Amino acid sequence: MMKIKSTLLCLLLAVFVSGCSFRFVYNHLDWWTHWYLDDYVTLNEQQQQNFDQDFEQLHLWHRTTQLPVYAQQLESLKVAINDEINEQQVTDNLAKFIQHWQNFLIAAEPRLQVLAFNLSTEQKQQLLQALQAANQENIDDIEDLSEQEWQEERSNEQKDQLKYWFGKLSAEQKVQVTLMSKNFQRSFLPRMVYRQRWTHQFGELLNGELPDHQFKFEFYRLFVNGRSLRDEKLNAISANNNQVFAKIFVYMVSTASDKQRKRINKKIDKVIGDLAYLINND
Repeated sequence: MMKIKSTLLCLLLAVFVSGCSFRFVYNHLDWWTHWYLDDYVTLNEQQQQNFDQDFEQLHLWHRTTQLPVYAQQLESLKVAINDEINEQQVTDNLAKFIQHWQNFLIAAEPRLQVLAFNLSTEQKQQLLQALQAANQENIDDIEDLSEQEWQEERSNEQKDQLKYWFGKLSAEQKVQVTLMSKNFQRSFLPRMVYRQRWTHQFGELLNGELPDHQFKFEFYRLFVNGRSLRDEKLNAISANNNQVFAKIFVYMVSTASDKQRKRINKKIDKVIGDLAYLINND
C-alpha cells in the first residue's frame, strides 16, 4: 500500500517540482503500478482482476477531475510569477499540492481497503516483510555525510532544480541560493521514524483480525490520515524547509533576467500543455 502511494505521489509531484513531461508514464500508469506492486505482494488471479478494474476507474476519475485542477493551479502560479509573487503564495501552492494528494488518497482508500482486508495470511506477511525491507534499505542507503557535506549537496540539488526551470544561474544568484540553502534542515531520521511507526501500525492492523467495520476505520486512519503519525520535529522541519524554498523561489523570480523569465514561462506552458493533452486523450 505504501509503495502504491509513493509511486503515484512521485508522479504527481513530477508535474510541479521537476517539470518532467509524464504523458507516457501517466497513460501507462497501470503498468507501472503493477510493476511496483509485484515487489510487495503477489495477487491471485481474482484479486488482480479486481485491482485492475478499480485502478481503471480511479485513473479515469483522476484524469477527468484532478488534472484540470492541476492545470488551473499552474495557470494561476504562472500569473503570480509574472506579477509579484510572494513567499506566502509559494507556500500556499505547496499546501495545495499536499491537498491534491489527500484528495487522491480519499478516492483510492475504499478500493485498497477491500484489497487489504481480503489478503491471505501469506500475502499479509509478504507485504509486511517487503515494507520492512524497504525501510531498512532506505536506512542502509543513507550516506553518512557531515553537516557541511549535506548542506553542499542540498545546495547543489537546489541549484540544479532552479537551472531546469530558469536556465543558467548568474554568479550572484548561485552565491545567494547557496547562502539561503544553508537554512534547509535534514529530515531523514524523523522521516524514517514516521515510516517505521506507520509500518508497525499497519502490520498490527493486518494481523489483528478485526471485524470489517473496525478494519475500515483503522485502514482509513492510516491510509488517509497517516500524516498524523508524524511527530512535531518532522512537521517543524518540513515547515522550515518549505519556507526556505519559498524564499529562494521568490528571490529567483525577482532577480530573473528576461531570458530566465521566458524560460520558466515556457516550462510551465509545457506542463500545462501536457496536462491538457492527458485530459483529452486517454
